[in-house]
Amino acid sequence: MNFQHFENIVKNENSAKKFLLQFCWKNHQRFCPKCRSRKLYALRGGKRRCSRCSYTFHDFSQRFINNGNLGAQQWLRLIKLFELEVSTGRMAEQLGVTYNTAYKAVTTLRMAILAHSLDARLIIRSIEGLDFSKSGKFHLDMSTRSGARMPVFGIVERGSHVFADLIPELDGDSIIHFKMNFHLKTANLGKIIYTDRFKQYAALLVGGSHLSARYNIRHNDKGLFIDSSKGFWSFSKDWFRRLKGISPRNFPLYIKELEFRYNHRNDDIFPILAEYLCAMVPDFED
Repeated sequence: MNFQHFENIVKNENSAKKFLLQFCWKNHQRFCPKCRSRKLYALRGGKRRCSRCSYTFHDFSQRFINNGNLGAQQWLRLIKLFELEVSTGRMAEQLGVTYNTAYKAVTTLRMAILAHSLDARLIIRSIEGLDFSKSGKFHLDMSTRSGARMPVFGIVERGSHVFADLIPELDGDSIIHFKMNFHLKTANLGKIIYTDRFKQYAALLVGGSHLSARYNIRHNDKGLFIDSSKGFWSFSKDWFRRLKGISPRNFPLYIKELEFRYNHRNDDIFPILAEYLCAMVPDFED
């Protein structure tokens, strides 16, 4: 999206909300987010109540965009800054909000990206601290928990697309085991440890700062298979180097963001991100 079109969309709160609502309600047809009934009646303040189940809601209820206290203009500006890969601190300055508010909003956008990935259900069920519930809410545990398993992702490239698959049976310690006992080559890129080819995967990726310190092992092998890749790995290198901290909880969010950016590298991702943000929070409990 060019800046002239963007400026027209965010010129006021009404135009910004109108743009977002097109992703919420097909043909402007509202329905109850809880029971999907279309028998509704209007309340004050733009809210509606379902005649069938009595659920009271507004246009953004049970959607990702409802997580946080940003207006429509702020959300669209945040999406544009996210598209341009502006840091969270700079986003906070540009939007005139606190760092924590900007961080929560960016995390919401990353959770929306994760929810649209092919292995979203597996990731949500496997990673401690990530939670989607039947209430239409999601929770990201902000606490730092020692002893949590660092997830491992396998990289598969198919044509012009990449798939970063969670491998739930592996963790960071598994990588060290394969290196020490089966001579699996490893190298590091910023806070990321990556491996040589493993089974069907071009490489395994794991957040590895604590692994290097714990085992006092250097990850500087040469000639790894993925280092010769002209696709995903070339696209990813600078992005990985910029990561300052990685926890078991947020590592999947970063990986899925990168998978999304690569697979849409030739697309205008602004409307895609707006659509993801306006999507209903899925139920991964069943």
